[in-house]
Amino acid sequence: MVSLPRLITGLVTISSLSCHAQFNDYTDHYVNNEGVNIHYVSRGDGPTLVFLHGFPDFWFTWKYQMDQLSKDYNVIGIDLRAYNQSEGPSETDGYQMTKLMSDILVVIKDVGNDQVTLIGNDWGGAIAWQIATYYPNQVNGLIACNIPHPKSLSNYLNAHPETADYTKKNESPHAIDYWNIERLMDTSGAVDQELSSAYMDAFERSNIQGMLNYYKASYPKPSQVTGNNTALERKIKCPVLMLHGMKDSAFPPGTLNDHWMWIKNSFTLHTFPDAGHFIQREAPEKVLYYIQQWLKANVKKAK
Repeated sequence: MVSLPRLITGLVTISSLSCHAQFNDYTDHYVNNEGVNIHYVSRGDGPTLVFLHGFPDFWFTWKYQMDQLSKDYNVIGIDLRAYNQSEGPSETDGYQMTKLMSDILVVIKDVGNDQVTLIGNDWGGAIAWQIATYYPNQVNGLIACNIPHPKSLSNYLNAHPETADYTKKNESPHAIDYWNIERLMDTSGAVDQELSSAYMDAFERSNIQGMLNYYKASYPKPSQVTGNNTALERKIKCPVLMLHGMKDSAFPPGTLNDHWMWIKNSFTLHTFPDAGHFIQREAPEKVLYYIQQWLKANVKKAK
């Protein structure tokens, strides 16, 4: 969801093999969801972990964690609709949250698992929160990386509407002219990395208008309306881990408030004072460590 200046991120250091060789250990899959082909990759055996990326990114953002976790788990990396090798309609209605959730549910069905652990950053995390809320029987754990619960985010935006100002250029009629490949590269933080060509290729394949439609269709708008405290709130039943870089200007520390109010199970929060929005790439080893420890304690022990 974020639009930031260039980030000097810690994209995992990989040997100087060709870009294509880096994907050889992963199996490609395609599944059709009401006419939209969704691409995902898989590797490993064991309990299934589903990784979801945000804007502007693709499944590769999780490769460091996926490489390591595939020793004990079946890791699934999805390209969200409109990104990389996944198709995406140009119309805004194709990016309503129900559509975004259905893509992930179709992949989960294709994988053949009754329950999975969802791990998401940014838009991927926003989708994961919703699936965990409305499809509890399919989720045995949720890991949210720099993405607050939608209720916490909407409450914060109501009090601090200026926080969402960065989204305006994504929703303007001229957004498609602003977001060229160079700006997507710059915002992704991958422009200076060894495998920046992988990101360049992914963005050239992506439907940029579709990427922007996420904001038009599903980003919570500051309303300045006080929430109805008597309204029924569905609480998340699975255990939740949050990892949050505190330098994230899109989701500042205040968006972390009150998460325990919407989680019925255990809730664990780790903050990273020196990391920003793309925490999985800015602090890859620490993110991996906390994910591994949490999975062993809360979901299912590795083999």
